[in-house]
Amino acid sequence: MKRCPTFSRRGRAAAVLLAAAALAAALLAAARPAALVMRISYQKTGEVILTHAVRPGDQVAVTLTHSFEHIPWNEYYRVRQDGSFLLERIEVGGFGAGVPAEMDVPAYVGEDGLVHMDGINSVFPRFSWITSQINMKELLLNGEPILKFSEIPHHSFVTCEIATQRRLFSFG
Repeated sequence: MKRCPTFSRRGRAAAVLLAAAALAAALLAAARPAALVMRISYQKTGEVILTHAVRPGDQVAVTLTHSFEHIPWNEYYRVRQDGSFLLERIEVGGFGAGVPAEMDVPAYVGEDGLVHMDGINSVFPRFSWITSQINMKELLLNGEPILKFSEIPHHSFVTCEIATQRRLFSFG
């Protein structure tokens, strides 16, 4: 059998090792679960402001002050398996311009003095905001602040979404 003089035994071995390594990396990547990350970015440039790991079932809260009524407004979402957000509850300091007064959900005044509207169950694939350093307060994940809106330039157009990120390795 005649061998190709330009493809030596060492070259064949290197090619086989390279192919085996590529196959092993592909199998490892396929075996590792995808991770969900919440990403906030500027709409116009796509520049990422924040990336934070999330899991289905995590609670995301947005706290703000209503721009006209100047009352507290808190929204509570649950991260869903498909990467969307499920609005579960809104808490507001009262009713007025732009505050949903007649939602068909249970509402009560809590010990904190806020009106709680529970069981909203509206799904949002992502959020698009025009930020306010005056009215928007914090973004919380499971009760812990992960972003202060005062750190973002006033009147920035931003998007908040959940993205799937493949992991090569998983620890813990």
